[in-house]
Amino acid sequence: MTLSPSHARLCYFALDVPHRGQASFIHITEMVENLRKRGWRVDVFAPAPAPEGRGRPLIWRLWGHVRLIIQTIRRLREYHAIYFRTHFLAWPVTLAARRKGLLVVQEINGPYADVVVSNPWLKPAAGAITWLYRSQYRRSDHLLPVTEELAQSLRREGISQPITVIPNAANTDLFRPIARTPDRPFVAFFGGLTAWHGVDLMLAAVRHPAWPSGVELVVIGMGAKQAEVAAAQEAGAPVRWLGYRPNHEIPELIAGALAGLAPNTNPSGRSSTGILPLKLYETLACGVPAIVTELPGQADLVREGKCGVVIPPDAAALAGAVAHLHAHPDEARAMGRRGAELVASHHSWAARAAAVEAILTAHLRESRP
Repeated sequence: MTLSPSHARLCYFALDVPHRGQASFIHITEMVENLRKRGWRVDVFAPAPAPEGRGRPLIWRLWGHVRLIIQTIRRLREYHAIYFRTHFLAWPVTLAARRKGLLVVQEINGPYADVVVSNPWLKPAAGAITWLYRSQYRRSDHLLPVTEELAQSLRREGISQPITVIPNAANTDLFRPIARTPDRPFVAFFGGLTAWHGVDLMLAAVRHPAWPSGVELVVIGMGAKQAEVAAAQEAGAPVRWLGYRPNHEIPELIAGALAGLAPNTNPSGRSSTGILPLKLYETLACGVPAIVTELPGQADLVREGKCGVVIPPDAAALAGAVAHLHAHPDEARAMGRRGAELVASHHSWAARAAAVEAILTAHLRESRP
């Protein structure tokens, strides 16, 4: 079939609950909106988020997944292609889409172990979960991992499908350099306050003797570690916790920072297949240099772009990196300029949507049953 984007209908299927402000919400929203700007007719099938501040019981969420799966399968005949934000429970939809002859594309955001690390109670089912993922990948036309290390892992498994790395990106209309001279020097972290985002590392760093006097750590976000951040602030550490702030406020809040922090750690090896977090691209897009831990993906981007500092996951190293940028402001500003130029030229969501469009269009030009 030969279709232009304006005639092709794309089903975007995501079983991750897209809570506003979370990485999954931003990724889904930006990809869909940028594909629509390019002329694609995209319908999103995703669970409705719970009311603000309220969770839903597991059985309720599973039932919601079942209803969404059934609804999607019933409507597959309306579409030419389906784009998955990969999920092990999406297996029935992948199978149905393949049987109906749709173009099947899978966006892969992490290794199989991710779901078990995030949900330890699923550990007894780890083997079955891995099979469900692999079965979907082998029934797909194209795989879109978010890091090169994930792509290499898939190839080592013998996955023969075409693979193209499509990383995260930044909305360069929203995240952009803003001229601002803060009242006092600071470094910034924004994102979920989870163990693997390096919250403990940051709190240890501000207490380390190498942390420069007068420099504040501004923390934006909520999560499992927020009580520890609040306690550090109350104890008089140079920490200012702002809680949750909507995405559109972040550029103003981090403007003028010495650096943005992405001190991710690697629990259970979950980051060994590479990480390129949203906040890294968004930080760089604002002209703020990044301090990142030595993990594949983020370390490579910062080194190659000369737009920040790479450190081992160590409190002394983090404190020392902050002290270095504080003592060398011209160097920090040059890193920030290089980072903003790099993201604007190569790592916008518009560029990512163009890459996805090229893949979809190439497949849809082929004759399909």
